[in-house]
Amino acid sequence: MDGVYEKIMSIKGSDDYREIAKRWRYLSENIKKKPTDEPIILPDMLWVAKSGTGITSLLKLTAEYLSKLDNLMEFYGDVKFFEFLLSYCPPDHSFTELNRLMDEVHNAAGFRSEFKGIIHINIDEWLRHYEEKHFISFMEYLSAHSDNWLIILSVSSANRELVHNLNAFLSMYLRIETIKIELPKTEELFGYIERKLGEYGLSLTDDAKALLYKTIETIRRNKYFDGYKTLRLLCQDIVYDVFSKERVGGDTLDANAIAKFASDGEYIKRMLYNFERVARKIGFEQ
Repeated sequence: MDGVYEKIMSIKGSDDYREIAKRWRYLSENIKKKPTDEPIILPDMLWVAKSGTGITSLLKLTAEYLSKLDNLMEFYGDVKFFEFLLSYCPPDHSFTELNRLMDEVHNAAGFRSEFKGIIHINIDEWLRHYEEKHFISFMEYLSAHSDNWLIILSVSSANRELVHNLNAFLSMYLRIETIKIELPKTEELFGYIERKLGEYGLSLTDDAKALLYKTIETIRRNKYFDGYKTLRLLCQDIVYDVFSKERVGGDTLDANAIAKFASDGEYIKRMLYNFERVARKIGFEQ
């Protein structure tokens, strides 16, 4: 369990999450010292997290951690957690999403009678519609099953007033703890790229490091930057570019070897253009 806890404590970008993990550890230890006949139900959560902050990885770690603690919640079913995107349904349309969620719960249970575990539901599309009747039905359904599930609702908006009002509404149906998950700093994002390139046996000279550091700073400033997802693609393109040449110059890359990935190069300009184009297409709002 200590290994999982150490991983959580090393997470960058969320002091809130690390604090909750500490409280869970204390809670688990205290229950063992002073057992009670009545169950202690964990509060559900609202995660305020931009895409690319590693939500799925954090969910895996959360499930592993709570499973290791073994006395805070029960896991029962084919999986310990699953993720669900709650699409918007106008009030004058059928609320098909609730049935779809029920189907996912059934699938997660597998051949067992019920599912007990973690459910992550992205509710971005309802951020301006949470007082409508369909969302109220959705919250009533979650409230009726919250004893068996750790419900994690998430939104990506940086609008504090919207999030505050949503939080107040959710609190009428669930006991909610809100945590904010930020993108890591440039230094930490650069460390990720170095590690990924290292997995292919590649290292960087100082001038190559300076080039990529500036590149990360450039794309990170864009409000549609997709975090680790974007960096993973960047690493894959660097590796492809290096190994698809007739002659590989060696295991150490200098600035000349990765010049096409410079912050002012066509590759990054195209990436930033695609950020904007996709955001306009899906109507993304900050």
